[in-house]
Amino acid sequence: MKIVGNSMATFGMAMAHTISAMAQNMSYGADNFYCSDNVTIHKINFASQYQTIIAGNLFTPNNLDRSVSAPAVIVGHPMGAVKEQSANLYATKLAE
Repeated sequence: MKIVGNSMATFGMAMAHTISAMAQNMSYGADNFYCSDNVTIHKINFASQYQTIIAGNLFTPNNLDRSVSAPAVIVGHPMGAVKEQSANLYATKLAE
């Protein structure tokens, strides 16, 4: 009897791995990226010192006076992220 019980438990555990996981689709109408009406994003490309093309986003406040010098902040993303993720949030908030 104990062998049958253990066999059934083992079979149940093995079958549990074959069941597909079903996740809820949360992407419909999702707006995960913060946007500001006060900031304009310019897509830029430039060459590094080794001539590798670097892509980035330049965030400028809409009320920027281009006739005077203004400070700049470089925002880098964390390891494993891309420029469209967390760095955009920080850059937008700083530009505001």
